[in-house]
Amino acid sequence: MSQNWMRHFELQLLDDKGQGIALSDFKVVFDIQKMAQNSFASFVGNFKVYNLTPETCNRIQGQEFSKIRVIAGYDGIPPTVDESQVGVVRNVTAGEASQPDGTNYGMIFSGDIRFTIQGKDNPTDSWILVQCIDCWEGHLAAQTTVTLAAGWTWTEFLNQVARDYAPYGITLGRIPELPTTVFPRGRTIFKASREAMDDVARQCKANWWYEDGQINMLPPDKYLHEAIVLNADTGLIGMPQQTMGNGVNVRILINPNVKLGGLVRLDQASVYRTALSADEIGNSSGWITEQDNNGNRTVTGAVSQQPASINTDGDYIVGSIDYHGDTRGQAWYMDLLCIAKGSADIMSQSTIRKVDLG
Repeated sequence: MSQNWMRHFELQLLDDKGQGIALSDFKVVFDIQKMAQNSFASFVGNFKVYNLTPETCNRIQGQEFSKIRVIAGYDGIPPTVDESQVGVVRNVTAGEASQPDGTNYGMIFSGDIRFTIQGKDNPTDSWILVQCIDCWEGHLAAQTTVTLAAGWTWTEFLNQVARDYAPYGITLGRIPELPTTVFPRGRTIFKASREAMDDVARQCKANWWYEDGQINMLPPDKYLHEAIVLNADTGLIGMPQQTMGNGVNVRILINPNVKLGGLVRLDQASVYRTALSADEIGNSSGWITEQDNNGNRTVTGAVSQQPASINTDGDYIVGSIDYHGDTRGQAWYMDLLCIAKGSADIMSQSTIRKVDLG
């Protein structure tokens, strides 16, 4: 198990050739918002870097750099080795290869720089704010213009779309199994690649989104990763909070393994329950009770505002993520909006806009 010890942070600004500068050692305050792909503007990162030289600020504002990459998490506790282990090859599992010896850091944002501005907090502390959005250039510019010969399949269709995204650094991530239909007639495609992705998603009855330079597509019954246990030992902060029509709110230390569309597992007894309003109680004609429905605990009775379902196994889908960090301050956490696995909750409009994962 990784140890949440010693923060790890890297911020890289890159040009179109992949060359650039690292600003990891400066004070950086950042906020990143990741939501489902129902409105593209939901994948935005704001990074305020303090006390750079005027020369570096001019390079940034002069649009020398077009891309940003941010890696965060924890370095963990270095392992203790004795003299006999020095220089000895050690086998590791596939899961340990990316995060060996208790480390837990990884990519939390990769995107295109859209706007920069300079300012000061006081006479001595200056900053430059870099505002970015994930896959913006490719989302706007990628076009799919091709004629598929008779006998084409949805796999060929998707592969062509992927080739059209490739010049913008966008690749395919998690993709479900596609329909195997072989079409007897050819098809001419002339549309934005994002619209072509909508076509594929409809065939799979799935939703798709960009994240960190990749396209992910998932149907409602699939998840980006298996359940990650969240408790005080693994970075859970405080108690998860049940809401009215807005899922379960969870705050954890920054963990790059927790991703949009993935599963997390909570101790259901640790979820702080929300009470019904006085109006709901006053207007009730009888007992308002809870019952188990498809593995979820829901309120039954004539209530206009339904509390979010509580999953009896503690499994929740991550519907949105807000990252907050300050490399010289206290903030270093993620706010998750989680929906009970298998639930059919009636959600508020604001939550629907945030967590429309299919």
